[in-house]
Amino acid sequence: MESVGVGRKKVMGIDASNVSETKMRSWLGLGVAGAVCGWCLALGMIWPDMASAAGPDQPVKEESIAEGVKAVIEDTKALIISPSTMDLSDVLKLGGAMAVVGGMFAADRPIYDVIQRNSTSKGREVGDKFSAWGSPGALLGLNAGVIAIGVASESYGASSKLKDTGLVSFEAEGFAIVATSALKLVTGRARPESNQGTTHFRPFTELDTSFASTHASASFAVATVFAERYSGAGWIAYPLAMLISGSLVYTNKHFSSDVVAGALIGYGLGHFINARHSAAPTDWQVRPIALERGLGGGLTIGKQF
Repeated sequence: MESVGVGRKKVMGIDASNVSETKMRSWLGLGVAGAVCGWCLALGMIWPDMASAAGPDQPVKEESIAEGVKAVIEDTKALIISPSTMDLSDVLKLGGAMAVVGGMFAADRPIYDVIQRNSTSKGREVGDKFSAWGSPGALLGLNAGVIAIGVASESYGASSKLKDTGLVSFEAEGFAIVATSALKLVTGRARPESNQGTTHFRPFTELDTSFASTHASASFAVATVFAERYSGAGWIAYPLAMLISGSLVYTNKHFSSDVVAGALIGYGLGHFINARHSAAPTDWQVRPIALERGLGGGLTIGKQF
């Protein structure tokens, strides 16, 4: 949304546009909270065997809200204590990811300038469509649809794989939304469309800020779960996640470092939650890369053969 410098109306000395923005931010916060609560509720109502709580060799438990909530709590605990269980390889990966995000901060302005000089109105229209497809709400709907189809097919004798994939993807996306929402609040980075530069930060002022991208984290979390559970799905899931993330930079909604950070968060959480629920190992890998002299970075996505 472009900033408008004229035409603002004041009512009793109050800027009406600021009131509207405040209301929008409040609704956004309530929407995120509602999505997380709905995610926990749905998870508890239809997940019959929570692998993280019961283990792969335990009998299937009765479906209940309590079991779903318990599984989410167990996964949250595991995520919180995960730094204490990191080995040298994990530390190096984390350090590399942080270095890439730092490099992307340095490259934000040049990338922004190049895109602004070369973007077109038609290209922005296409970018808006991709970003809409990758919105957290759209992905939550996708996961809900997958779960519903999986439940229906399971009732006709099919395996529970599709339903379980939808549930794990639902949970991974929920964690990604919470993680990036927390970062937004803590960093308070201004969006590029506000024209305040790449280094304007106002921590703990609002939720609808730029760093990191919720679209990117949610789309990569979902893509990772499907890529790890279905052979060949990564050829579709990861390119779509990249197009969604790239569209956010092209349409001036995020800086490049926002989407790279979001993608890394989404991939990491998708892989972590997926592994917690007994998914088979994957040959797909998402890794950060740094450019020469620390002037930028990015991601590489590949599959081993």
